[in-house]
Amino acid sequence: MNLLRRYVAKLETGLDEGFSGRWWWLICRHVAEKRLERVLDQLGENSLVVRHETERYRRMHFAVTYWRSAPGPVRMIVHHARKAGISLPDLRLIVLNTDLRTDGARVFVRRSVLARILSAAMATVVGVHWLLMYAMAVTAPGPIWLKILVIAGIFSVYAALYRGWSLYAYRALAAVDRCGTRLDQICGQNNLGRPSQHLSARQS
Repeated sequence: MNLLRRYVAKLETGLDEGFSGRWWWLICRHVAEKRLERVLDQLGENSLVVRHETERYRRMHFAVTYWRSAPGPVRMIVHHARKAGISLPDLRLIVLNTDLRTDGARVFVRRSVLARILSAAMATVVGVHWLLMYAMAVTAPGPIWLKILVIAGIFSVYAALYRGWSLYAYRALAAVDRCGTRLDQICGQNNLGRPSQHLSARQS
């Protein structure tokens, strides 16, 4: 049983990384690392080009960890959130769905009512379609063993697609529900003294 659980957990992690595009950020980080090594050899540590490439590598490393690149203020909030004990899986979902937004130098947590409505509607559509596919497989002519194989195939395809879809739907919303209030506090502590773009525009 424990072996099966480990296998399922590994499969879920693999699906998450595949659907999130982590593989792309791994490639980008590798390219950034090679570029950084090259300019270090050519220009030394104090070059402005080296600093630029170092920052690029840091962005790519963040993207590999959290499945999406993000601007500096968001990366700082995520760093403080991890130190505060907010879980890595929740932060990954929040960063992936850009639920940490910037307004100038300020960072805030996005909460979308429309996303909740669309998530519920899509879950209903997918669930009904899934059941209809099962019904078609059961009522179709053919031997029992073939029907079992078809049902197993339908389950595998839909379960994989549902796992990927959930990254951008109810799991992301649940992550905001779990740690949104704590993130609001962290954002508030780090936003002190930083004007928003709206305020800056009015003052200029």
